[in-house]
Order: sequence, then structure tokens, then C-alpha cells
Amino acid sequence: MAIFAARSFTWSPSNRSYGLRYGAAICLAVLLAGCGGAQTQPGTVPATVSQATREAAGSDLVYLSNEKTNQVDFFSYPQGKKLGAVTELGQPRSECADKAGNVWIDDIQGYDVVEYAHGGTAPITAISTSGPPQGCAINPKNGDLAVTGGVGGIVLSVFHQSEHGIWRDARTYTYAAMQKPKYCSFDAHGNLFVDGTGPKGSGFVLAELANGASALAPVAVSQQIAAPGQVQWDGQYLAIGDSGAVPSMIYQFSISGGTASEVGSTTLSSTSNIAQFWIQGSAVVGPDRGGSVGFYPYPAGGQAAKTISGFQGYGAAVSLAQ
Repeated sequence: MAIFAARSFTWSPSNRSYGLRYGAAICLAVLLAGCGGAQTQPGTVPATVSQATREAAGSDLVYLSNEKTNQVDFFSYPQGKKLGAVTELGQPRSECADKAGNVWIDDIQGYDVVEYAHGGTAPITAISTSGPPQGCAINPKNGDLAVTGGVGGIVLSVFHQSEHGIWRDARTYTYAAMQKPKYCSFDAHGNLFVDGTGPKGSGFVLAELANGASALAPVAVSQQIAAPGQVQWDGQYLAIGDSGAVPSMIYQFSISGGTASEVGSTTLSSTSNIAQFWIQGSAVVGPDRGGSVGFYPYPAGGQAAKTISGFQGYGAAVSLAQ
């Protein structure tokens, strides 16, 4: 049984390695029942914090990973006002958010996924992964954390948090038909979908880990997809992005009997490469690796209703204030 401790890392450009920063300071919750000293209760903001921190705590936020700066900036949502940044990461890329507003960030250079509280800039937890993590998702049924990517043929890892808050029992899954996994999403029933590419020349692949199943199973897709993009349940359909299309596309699929049937599509106009988007109700946030972030109507698509310019984004997640 694997047990994962909360950690934080400092990136050192000179030696390209990570150093343990505060694992002991947070009392290594896997060994102790609790930490002494005063602690801020969830949802409260100390009187000494900055106005921006107060504003972030009370606002819905969109987190955007920046490929140029290798940090994750967060903005008020949907206003787009920058309120802070998560730093001291190696190469943060994809993100996902849970119902409590906590955000997980995939750090492909740290080989871990790092959790932050809504509006917070200090890590809560870091879970080591087998190889660079590519995408993540939270199970709405039980809070399990799914992470794509790995070495030795691992396509997917699923971590479970115990009632004491300890992350353990990582279950890993391989899938011979998928050589390079990319993104994942749970649907409302706890079924987990993973996209990626197969062995050289075989193109796009979609697989499902049905709720309670022990192995990934193939899902036939009715639409040609040039390059796998984000996978996300939009509340009714499974949305899958095509990051190889210009402009970038999102397709909606109905899943039944091992087949994904296309029921609609969304064109993200004037984009060149949107990989990991985030659907939030009737809007989708699309970081274009070409240099901007757009807030687009969903599923209508078209031109962005709002744009954050000069931002070389990769991933996005919306965290709702509690």
C-alpha cells in the first residue's frame, strides 16, 4: 500500500533538480494525527492579508498555466482581473478543480500533482507520479484523483483519499492500444475517460474505465481527431478537444455501448493550438499556446467574448468560491 505525503519543492535552474522544502514543517500528516499551533479555518481570511488575497478568497477564479513563465496565474472569473500566482513549480501544465474549490496542478518536471486551496499560493499536498503527469480529473462521486501519464506502459493512475485525509492506494492502469495518454475526465456516474495516441501511425485513441471496472476498455469515436485535446464532461455530453485542428475544435459525444457518437461541435475561432481547456457552464476557457486566452460561448463557440492577451497559456481550471 502506497502512502503519499504532502510536500513542496523549490526549483533550482542551476542544477535542474528539486529540493524538499517543507515536508516536515507541515507535520507529515501521514504520520501524525494533526499539527499544533493556530490554523486558519477554511473560508476565513486573516486580517493581515492583502486586498488581492481577500478578493481572491471571495471570487470565482480561473487558473491558467503559463508556458513562458512556468507559473500558474489566477484571475477573477469571468472578469479576468489578475489576483495572484502560484510559483516555485518546475513546468506546470494541466489543471483540474474539485467541488471544494481546490485546484490540482500537473507539474511535468516535478513528476507530481500539487494541490492548492482556492486563492492560495502555498501548496497543500503534492503526490508523486510515475513519470510526468499529463492531465487530471476529480471523481464527483467520491473525490478520487485521476492522473494520466506514466512510465513502463502506465496510462492512468487513480489515487484515493482516506477519511483521515491521507492519499493512498494508487491504482495504475495500462492499455496497449494507447502509447501516449493525454487528458482525462469523469462523467457524472464516475466513469472515467482517457484520450491519447496509439502506437506510431495509429492516431487518436479513447478509452473508458467504467465505474467499478478493473481495466480500460476501447471506445470507438465517430469523429476524426487530429491531435488529442482536453476531455471533459460538460454536464450532458463528453467534450473532447482537437488541438491539431486550426482553429481548435471541441466535439460533444454521446457515449453508449463502447461507442462515442458525435452530437455537436464547438469552433474556437481565431485560435491555433488549444490543448487543455475548461468548460464552466455556458462558457469555455481556452488558453491558446499561440499567445492569448479566450473566454468563449459554449457550446456555440465562435469569437471569444473576452480575451487575456500576451499570455502563452497551456491549461485552465475554474475554481468556484465557497
